[in-house]
Amino acid sequence: MKVITSPEKYRAGLYERLSNEKIEVIDGKEENESESISTQKLILENFCKGNKIAVVDHYTDDGISGATFDRPDFKRLIKDIENKRINLVVVKDLSRFGRASNVSYYLDEYFPEKGVRFIAINDDIDTGDMIGFENAQDMIQFKTFFNEYFLRDTSKKIKKGKQARAKEGKVMATYPTYGYKKDPKDKNHYIVDEEIAPNVKRIFALAKEGNTPTAIGKILTEEKIPVPSEVVGNNHTRKGAVKRGWNRNTVIKVLQNVTYLGWVSNGNTKKASYKSKKVLIVPKEERTVIKGMHEPLVDEATFNLVQQQIESRTSTRVKTYDWLLKGLICCKECGKKLSVVGQKHPNKTTFYLRCNTYYGNTQLDLCTPHTNNLEKVTEAVITQIKKRCLEFLQEEKYQRIAKQNQERIINNNKFSTQNQILLLERKIRQTNDIIDNIYKEKCLGTIKEEDFSRMYARYTEERKTLNERIEQMKQLDQDEDKKVDLMKIVKEFVSFKEVTREMLVSLVDRVEISQDKEITIYYKFSILNVAEMQDQQQEESNLQVVG
Repeated sequence: MKVITSPEKYRAGLYERLSNEKIEVIDGKEENESESISTQKLILENFCKGNKIAVVDHYTDDGISGATFDRPDFKRLIKDIENKRINLVVVKDLSRFGRASNVSYYLDEYFPEKGVRFIAINDDIDTGDMIGFENAQDMIQFKTFFNEYFLRDTSKKIKKGKQARAKEGKVMATYPTYGYKKDPKDKNHYIVDEEIAPNVKRIFALAKEGNTPTAIGKILTEEKIPVPSEVVGNNHTRKGAVKRGWNRNTVIKVLQNVTYLGWVSNGNTKKASYKSKKVLIVPKEERTVIKGMHEPLVDEATFNLVQQQIESRTSTRVKTYDWLLKGLICCKECGKKLSVVGQKHPNKTTFYLRCNTYYGNTQLDLCTPHTNNLEKVTEAVITQIKKRCLEFLQEEKYQRIAKQNQERIINNNKFSTQNQILLLERKIRQTNDIIDNIYKEKCLGTIKEEDFSRMYARYTEERKTLNERIEQMKQLDQDEDKKVDLMKIVKEFVSFKEVTREMLVSLVDRVEISQDKEITIYYKFSILNVAEMQDQQQEESNLQVVG
């Protein structure tokens, strides 16, 4: 076991991860998720115990791919680093930390800047051992490359496997479609759920009679018919005690689902890439649809008639209304963004704010209307912001703090930029060494021509990117206009007669409005929020807006 000197100065965060596949090969053998995570925890705890290192917390991402760093507990780990809660990160091996190409960013740049030591036990990587870490740089580059190659190759194999099953008409959904159950003898085949299927047939019958999806949803909710998420097993996506009811969109999804014709439709969605979490909707004509795979719940004539009725009611919005607080103002009760709706009058159209949580399913009382005159709310918000800005300018202590903050940010930015340039230059030298090495391997015949061409292209492109980043850093260091200047932003907001959206966004993080029409503004600069809270404690008053 590696021996850590001065262990008392470290506060360790232990990071474990396993991908989203049910089974993954770990150290040459297959283990399921829970066993692998528990194994990783045991290894990390034993390492820290043997070195007498204090463990602050475990950070576990179970069921998340290493292709992305957009992971809940990884983000929590980074947050604890920023808050100086931990200064040592320990993982079982580098692939548990991540398989993406930007692993080196954390090891070469982020962790050193934050004063954090990183240890990958099985790979013998330790950023605290400068000599050993320098020697391991080439290995890290190659290991990161092959980890990423593994991801890409695995993604291709999974995609081909899914395509083959799709052509056979196999059901590949995690959860069965509402009205069906997975066949106990074959999980890729549907059988009718005799208890729920009548609900599906009734939905189609109501639609055939001319009822709108909204009206159907209201009928089903009043009769307390269970919604799909309560039946098919995916209600884990909802947290807390939430009233569930049928809405227009849920009904339309049922009415447009070709599964009820006895068909199996696969490839309905796809990821933008193996690294991305973004899911794209695949056009209907590009999906793999196999007919006659299970018992239908509706005939084609009824299904086609319902589609025509839905299409006849569908209209496309050709004009959107752009407004100053768009995307900034939200409902205090449910936290969702507010939208606007226009009400036409003989001479003009008046716009009102409304809560979509309420209007999406009024009968469930999930929230309240929050109907407020948009013009009056906007005027009140701007007045309140200008008042806060004037107070800020008038109080000398806030100006002094702002100046100190600005100087600190400028100094930190300069120091950080210079350090990043040095790290990038070191990475370029390392990349040059790698290019030299693979060229030698090619000359010796130990690497194939096609592999050399691919790796050479990758590392020359990486070198080009690094050089571009250095130029950007140097330009950023020279660009005085890009420094944070709160005083300048506040003065502009106060002096300009007409407030622009750019000015608003530069100051405001979000605006909350309650059902009692109370407005609360949260600023992007904490010093303004502190001032606001002090002022509210003294005055104990809220701005009232009459709709």
